[in-house]
Amino acid sequence: MNKLTSLVLAIGLGGSLILAGCSSDNSKVSEGVSQMLDTTEQLSKAIDSGDQAKVKKVGPQLEDQWSSFEDDVKKDNKELYEKIEKYLDPTIAGSEAATLDKEALGSLNDHLTGALKELEEKTK
Repeated sequence: MNKLTSLVLAIGLGGSLILAGCSSDNSKVSEGVSQMLDTTEQLSKAIDSGDQAKVKKVGPQLEDQWSSFEDDVKKDNKELYEKIEKYLDPTIAGSEAATLDKEALGSLNDHLTGALKELEEKTK
C-alpha cells in the first residue's frame, strides 16, 4: 500500500511540474504579445501623425520584444509564428527607412497587429 501511495504522489508531482512548465511558457508568450501590441499601437499613432523620429524609435523595439518569446511561439504555433514573421521584419525595416512611407508601413503594422491578436486569442 505504501508503494502505491508513493507512486501516485510521484506521478501527481511530475504532472504538476509539467503543467507548471506549460503555464510559464503561455504566461511568457501572453506578456510578450501584450507588450508588442502596446508597441504596435504606439507605432500606429506615430505613423498616422507622421512623426518619423518616433517611428524610428518605436519600430525597432518590436525585434527585442519578439526575440524574448518567439521560440515558444515557433514551437507551439508554427502557422502564427510564420504569419507574425511575415509582417514583423518588413515593419521593422520600414520603421528604419530614411523616408516614412505612411501607407505601406501602416498596412504592415496593421497586419502585424492582427496576427498578434490571433496569437493573443490562442494563448488565453
